[in-house]
Amino acid sequence: MEIKIREYANEDKLECIEAFKSNVPIYFSEQEVHDFTFFLERIENGIDDIPYFVLAYNQKIIGCGGYEKDKSNKIYALAWGLIHKDFHNKGFGEQLLSYRLEKIRQFDSQSSVIIDTTQHSAGFFEKYGFVTKKETENYYAPGMHRIDMELKNKR
Repeated sequence: MEIKIREYANEDKLECIEAFKSNVPIYFSEQEVHDFTFFLERIENGIDDIPYFVLAYNQKIIGCGGYEKDKSNKIYALAWGLIHKDFHNKGFGEQLLSYRLEKIRQFDSQSSVIIDTTQHSAGFFEKYGFVTKKETENYYAPGMHRIDMELKNKR
């Protein structure tokens, strides 16, 4: 079993979209497929300089995720993190989350880390120290609520 996390490359796009679509409609809404694709295209075209990574298992990409920094507020926001649904509950999500948090801490150990997610993923992030700051019902789609979370300071 070989697990490797590395920077996203343009040739990863289709496997990332496949992993994303595997999580529709429970973790992401159908309309978010377009948003995610647009996000990847902006990275590919150099429009957005966002650290984004893929997680490969036996040389197949099964997950991806990144983060971006709000330049004015010293806040890092986790961006589009996901694991293909066939690989949920096997520790891959934890590895990808830990990798991203470690990358952030290498640059800045003082800033806050936030995420917006759904009620279906909030429990995962709670296990790693995130706390809910705000809930917005039906934000992403009917029945798909937005949960704004922040990582508790663990210094």
